[in-house]
Amino acid sequence: MNTVKILKKVPLFYGFNKAAVDKLVPLFEEEHFPRDAYIITEGAVGDSMYILVSGSVRILKKVNDSEEMVINNLSGETYFGELALIDNRPRSASVVSNEPTRILRLKKTVLDNLLDNDLYMAKNFYKNCLTDTFSRYRTMTTEFSSSKHDLQEKSSTLDLITKDLISAKKLQDFFINKKTLDHKALKIKGLKQSFIYNPCQEIGGDFLNLVEVGHEHYGVVIADVMGHGITAALATGAFKSAFSLMVRDTAENPALLLASLNNHFFKDISSLFASCLFAYIDLENREITIARAGHYYPLFYRKKRNDLEQLSLKGPALGIKKHAEYEQKIYSIEAGDKMLFFTDGIIEQRNDEGEMYSESRLQSAFLKFARENNDPILKNIESELRAFTSNYNKDDDITMLLLEFT
Repeated sequence: MNTVKILKKVPLFYGFNKAAVDKLVPLFEEEHFPRDAYIITEGAVGDSMYILVSGSVRILKKVNDSEEMVINNLSGETYFGELALIDNRPRSASVVSNEPTRILRLKKTVLDNLLDNDLYMAKNFYKNCLTDTFSRYRTMTTEFSSSKHDLQEKSSTLDLITKDLISAKKLQDFFINKKTLDHKALKIKGLKQSFIYNPCQEIGGDFLNLVEVGHEHYGVVIADVMGHGITAALATGAFKSAFSLMVRDTAENPALLLASLNNHFFKDISSLFASCLFAYIDLENREITIARAGHYYPLFYRKKRNDLEQLSLKGPALGIKKHAEYEQKIYSIEAGDKMLFFTDGIIEQRNDEGEMYSESRLQSAFLKFARENNDPILKNIESELRAFTSNYNKDDDITMLLLEFT
């Protein structure tokens, strides 16, 4: 069996060069199954994809609690279960061996470890994930629209569409790391963080993350890739992969980090651009260092003066100018200070008269709630925004991150 040949047929690995494929092949573990053995069980959480080496399998779908029907048979050089590499959703069908069968198994945890340390593979893999997911969605939607089958077949198609949309949403969660962005999920001494993320479509072009880069040291990034939907999401996936690798060595120097991201964006995603802002938080020395790439300035509430401090930082958006230079500045932070990061989706929301919410309204709302220490501040801002517009979140992604220093 030619494992390399089979991998080239798997949409999730399209475009991988020989070196990348050579790294993948050793990760597969060989397993043997006797006749009528369950390789995958419907309803069980998936964690692996499989390549059929020898033998054959049948795909079963439950009709009721005691009956299953065969919906497909697989033999020869083929694969199955590949969507488990994207999400941890329950399996939608069972796979059972028809005869003594030999397979190769790739576990999601093993692949994730490889992608975390290989920018080229991560970028291509997540790009393929999004492309394949939305390709499935478009195909199934078209088939459903023109279908003349009975209601049961249409219902099955809708189930598959829903499953693919869930996969797409899982990819968005990859961009928005909820495990660190919510104070309840990650408690940081001296800092309380909260966020709101509402994409205008199933998957959006905003990227937000908070990462620990050392003891009492953290990095915050917010970015807005041009456009919405699939195109922006593909670029966001590439951006996230690059950021995850570069931030390890450059977090203390935000200007250098943005310059590196810009070169990556300019070279690999030349048809798009993105605004970005990165902040390096030093809780030990009570300082925050900020660099900006064409992004809106964060709103910085100073407790002592009971007002907003105006920031000034030079730097073009990512992907516009090759070898661009960025400015960074250090600001002291004190207990009671608050900093709000946001993307343009908030200020560009419009009311029925076509009037934008605007940056000035956002500043006023934030200052009011910060002065009153009216918690939760983000929810209060969102309530005001909803009251302003009847089409909340219709045209753009809504992304906000609030840092409250204690």
